[in-house]
Amino acid sequence: MVARGQKGPVTVVMASISAPAVVVTVAAVTGVVLARGAGAVVDDGFPQAARSSAVLAAPAPVSQNGAPAILPTASSSGAREEVEPGEPHGAASAENPYEEPSSAHPSIARVAVASQDGMLRLPGGRFTMGSTSGRAPANEKPARSATVAPFWIDRTETTVGAYRSCVDAGACAVPARASATCTYGLNDPELPVSCVHWRDADGYCRFAGKRLPTEREWEYAARGTFAMSFPWGGPPSCSNAVTLVSEASGKTCSPGPTRVGVHLWGASVFGVQDMSGNVEEWTADWYTESVGPGPAPRAGAAHVLRGGGWTSPPSLSRTTSRSWGSALEAGPAVGFRCARD
Repeated sequence: MVARGQKGPVTVVMASISAPAVVVTVAAVTGVVLARGAGAVVDDGFPQAARSSAVLAAPAPVSQNGAPAILPTASSSGAREEVEPGEPHGAASAENPYEEPSSAHPSIARVAVASQDGMLRLPGGRFTMGSTSGRAPANEKPARSATVAPFWIDRTETTVGAYRSCVDAGACAVPARASATCTYGLNDPELPVSCVHWRDADGYCRFAGKRLPTEREWEYAARGTFAMSFPWGGPPSCSNAVTLVSEASGKTCSPGPTRVGVHLWGASVFGVQDMSGNVEEWTADWYTESVGPGPAPRAGAAHVLRGGGWTSPPSLSRTTSRSWGSALEAGPAVGFRCARD
């Protein structure tokens, strides 16, 4: 068991900086000092082989009030439509309607965060939650200003190996093998645990001295203060996430979820991995179809699932995509990650 408040070695995740003594600050969109002191370890979150070629792009446009700016694009009729940067546009193939003539590995400006015991310390702040796109489902609207306090979140989804430690301690139930693709019995401890009910996800996080993230925290971890449809800031790609290949077919990027953290190019601006696809993730909040600026509901019939899974189309695996699951939900594409204050 991991006791609440247990400390371990702290590292700092940042793009392209290495020094024995550092003062780390977030990109200009937040202006928050994250870490200071000698001996801090710095990492850029990119694959080792790709570090020399990684290019940092300028941050996404930010409005005067600090919220992400929405970029207008020209339509075929000459009218202008407000869309989020990274929203799929342009020529699309029959195989993948989201395909764009751009790199599957776009460059984004990473935000420096502290790292400890497999978790990342996010700075919190104000961001725009929800979608402004006219094509987005009604349950993603209206787009509204939201604020989160600083918090820790797991870098990856909870693995089979981590969940097994809770089962072995008698604190968690063995996930029912409702499908051959349920991961608990596949003898790979690095796969994300799936086929998990909300109560079992909540129980594991409590066992580990953590909690499930709120829906607001989850979306902030996926997109930060940027209006990005996908965590990596570009169009959907099997190089970045495990989802269905296209909207129109049942072909998947992988025959099941992959090991956590292998799609390093698909990490969010904070370095949080697998926020799109692989397995849908339980959050702490009760689901409501209509969202607004007020507090989350205190009761309901289902809990919020975010991020989409390996059986979800790209359109339902965006940073603003919302789904739900009842107390009975425990499908082969359902998993979770934990957070803490």
